[in-house]
Amino acid sequence: MRFVPDSSLLLRLYLRDHNTESVERYLAEDAKELTLSELARIEVLNTLLRQEGRADQFLKDVQEGSKLRLEHIDWAEAFQQSESLARRFSQALHPGGHDLVLVASAVVMGATWFLSFDRNSRQRPLAAAAGLRVWPPLEKDERGLVKHATRLGGA
Repeated sequence: MRFVPDSSLLLRLYLRDHNTESVERYLAEDAKELTLSELARIEVLNTLLRQEGRADQFLKDVQEGSKLRLEHIDWAEAFQQSESLARRFSQALHPGGHDLVLVASAVVMGATWFLSFDRNSRQRPLAAAAGLRVWPPLEKDERGLVKHATRLGGA
């Protein structure tokens, strides 16, 4: 299984908040390794650099490749996948362009799981509609969106 996190999950590991322990427990089960794209790496690094000394551990983890594995993506394929997701699900989900690219990147990387705490966008329902499993589990309203999107756009 391949686990692809978005920045909302990764930042909880490095900035620590009330969800950090649940993320650490989830990742410790079966020693899950996270695979991330350059886009996710830059997004997290940008946020961590705003706070003194927060980026060092993240950069070390990426360089060592034990907790976080950086995967290079064929961006032409990722953008093609983004367009495919947009054509299938934009009418029902109204995802942002950034959400389309993040989820498409996960699909191109061969993800089975998309890990995200971002409930302010449509990327979690989009990931589920694209066939990925989502953690933390989708909320009831998100499951309804997925059902509606797959009915309109096909699975």
